[in-house]
Amino acid sequence: MGIALLKKLNTCMPDPLKQMAAPVIRAKLIYNTEFQKQFNTLEKAQYSSAADIEKMQFEKLKAVLIHAYEHVPYYHKIFDKCGLNVYNIKDSSEISKIPTLDKAEIIANFDELQADDIDDFYSATTGGSTGTPLKVNLDRDSIYKERAFIYHFWEQHGYSYKSSKMASFRGTDFHGGFIKYNPLYNEIQLNPCEINTETISEYIKRMESFGVDFLHGFPSAIYSLCKCAKQLNIDLKNKYKAVFLISENIYDFQRKMIKEVLECDTFAFFGHTERAVFAEQIGGGYRFNPLYGYVQIDTDGSIICTGFINQKMPLIRYRLDDTATPYYDLFKIEGHRDGVLYGNDGEIISAAMLEVHSPILDKIANYQFDEIVGLVEKYKGTVEVNVIPFNNLTEREIESVRDLFQNKIGLAITVQVNVVRAMEYTSRGKYKLIIQRVRG
Repeated sequence: MGIALLKKLNTCMPDPLKQMAAPVIRAKLIYNTEFQKQFNTLEKAQYSSAADIEKMQFEKLKAVLIHAYEHVPYYHKIFDKCGLNVYNIKDSSEISKIPTLDKAEIIANFDELQADDIDDFYSATTGGSTGTPLKVNLDRDSIYKERAFIYHFWEQHGYSYKSSKMASFRGTDFHGGFIKYNPLYNEIQLNPCEINTETISEYIKRMESFGVDFLHGFPSAIYSLCKCAKQLNIDLKNKYKAVFLISENIYDFQRKMIKEVLECDTFAFFGHTERAVFAEQIGGGYRFNPLYGYVQIDTDGSIICTGFINQKMPLIRYRLDDTATPYYDLFKIEGHRDGVLYGNDGEIISAAMLEVHSPILDKIANYQFDEIVGLVEKYKGTVEVNVIPFNNLTEREIESVRDLFQNKIGLAITVQVNVVRAMEYTSRGKYKLIIQRVRG
């Protein structure tokens, strides 16, 4: 059974069956040959010289370029056009001859970006937090390799992929509840959208029952957990070994609150569904892992990356929406996942939580959340979703859009849908998923 199918079964399987099958499900991941091979490579690389690491990176880059030239029609044409001979490349910087690839280019050339020698793959979709969801095809082995990078980073901070238990504050589709059991990753998944002073005791009870020793998830969700615990004088000090944060921009006030309430450190890595880049937090900055991909920083700070772990749809010189600025010998990374919505009872709904996938969105060119915040009581706990349709929407279709976002957000916020002709942009012409208006 392939892991992609296993992940689907793991999603729909009732919890009692998951618990019975947990050892088999977990073993499929952590004892897989590709996982073990990648994890061992990362372990050995810790003790390798900078010169040896650079050599390993170049060999991986060259292998990606040769495979892409021989098996991916898009790159065969592009490399010939820009005069890049992948068989004679002597230095990594030579790939700068290749034009950058953005989301629009990927969408326009999707079929030609597929490797003709990889048949075992599955599809994933980015959340579209910058306005346009992106479909990517990922080969099976990339799942195992990706998890090896994540676990290797976590293990540097006390985590053990063989024994540690995690509480994950991310995901959706809790079907009216707030907890799911996930044996594939040896974790319980807790609804990040329903945390408030009335529910927090149940969250903590479930974590204690499962034996959680690490927390993982959206910074805004774990911040909410800590904020509610502090308000109710619930002692969570030294209960967890570390907190691993993902998917959102992380703010100092969030780290400060988490540190104060939990008395443990926070760590983060930076990655994407597209699997072209992986950066690990080291102190106040990030280091791009050289065995995951080759990264270039453009003059405007844009991150341009070439991934190594996905052969089915390799992304070469892929330009991200995120930016990086030098920070000593590391980088500061700023992402596009910015902004939150506020519920009636202090719930915080992050931009990352609002990423949705549904056929109804095929009828919509773009959407944006518009919330009034402040002291105006009649607006509290309400958000307007402004949508630009490709064609006229029926009342039923508008209601379907409303239901989609309402189910995603939960009961903390009431959703209204407006059909508009244009989105609102910042003074610099940038799109924001969430805009807010303050009224006192």
